[in-house]
Amino acid sequence: MRRTGTSVAATVLATMVVSTLSMVSSLPGAGGRAWAAPAPDQAAARRDEAKAAFGRGNTAYNLGKYADAIAEFERAYALSKLPEILFNLGQSYRKQWESEQRSELGRRALHYYEAVVREAPTSKVRPDAEQFIAELTPAVTTAEARERQGKIAAAKGAEALQLAQTMFTAGQLSDAAGVLDRLLREPDNGRELLAEGYLLRGRVAAGMGDPLAAEAHFKRALELRPSIEIPEPKGQETAALEAARKTAGGGLRLVQSPPGEAAANQMAKIDVKVEGDTEKMVSTLELGYRAAESGAYLTTRAAPPATLAVPGPTLSPGAHVDYYVRALDEHGGVLAESGSPTLPFRLQVAIPLELRREPQRWYQKWWFWTAVGAVAVGTAAVTYIETRPGPSNELVISGTPVGAP
Repeated sequence: MRRTGTSVAATVLATMVVSTLSMVSSLPGAGGRAWAAPAPDQAAARRDEAKAAFGRGNTAYNLGKYADAIAEFERAYALSKLPEILFNLGQSYRKQWESEQRSELGRRALHYYEAVVREAPTSKVRPDAEQFIAELTPAVTTAEARERQGKIAAAKGAEALQLAQTMFTAGQLSDAAGVLDRLLREPDNGRELLAEGYLLRGRVAAGMGDPLAAEAHFKRALELRPSIEIPEPKGQETAALEAARKTAGGGLRLVQSPPGEAAANQMAKIDVKVEGDTEKMVSTLELGYRAAESGAYLTTRAAPPATLAVPGPTLSPGAHVDYYVRALDEHGGVLAESGSPTLPFRLQVAIPLELRREPQRWYQKWWFWTAVGAVAVGTAAVTYIETRPGPSNELVISGTPVGAP
């Protein structure tokens, strides 16, 4: 099969007819083509600049510097409008495609080959352009599908939602549905992200002609955000949303009763109820707890209506315990919260009565006062011995004797 146009010729735009203010180019396997210039001076300048740009592009191409070649060929085409130069651009992009296998490069090559067929139907390079179109089209299509699946698999969270929105806007409904279904099955998605995901999934379903599926997705979106609306609704979207709104409740929420002061070293029950779960989205309740401001949370889970509790060993006398409760869907997405890891509730642990009494100080002990009493008795005995009368039988009477003058 002919492949005469697989390289860029060394000399192109060699002949320029000044008398008719036209420029003729000899491209790879191609004949000349005329272009009318507005004035002789301008035509000469454009001719020289185009020829120089093409020469630089040709050199860059032969050196494998395809990005530089593309820039120069674009400059030459802008000056000359010779459609055969489009073939050179297709060749440069094809070489990049062969090296990098990125679909956008292959698609650009196809764009220029198709332009050659359209703009230069009698050109000698047209058969080569058509051959490259036939060869590249299936390869580029396969690459685009592979890259699209790679993006779908890699997209997470808000990035996946944005990708799905882009696909929905472009009319790629099946791809958008795949991205959203994957997103809605991921763990740790927040309530707002899930609400937006279900809303867009409902719009995709409506666009694909499935109003019942759209209504089901809208019901979940309304459970997470009762005031949700569709920006610029179209088709069956409005009817499906209104049908979902008729059976929607007041929104999914967690209602918690204050636990009060917890007993030391005993399991503390956390009374939390799920309300507004008309779609039965809540699969698990998660309790996170830790000693106040101590670092990572420990977690325990239970299916409602089971009771959540902080384990006894965590509740030492007088301690403060941070905790939160979350309602999770079957994939681990967060549907509702009572408290949060960053803004938790705080549980006060009681101090038992026997630990509240102030311990006796040293001077209140029995042995202290026994010792003090002994010392006092000893001191009194010594004082008595030291002050008692000496061993004399003489009676001593103080004062003036009777009958004394």
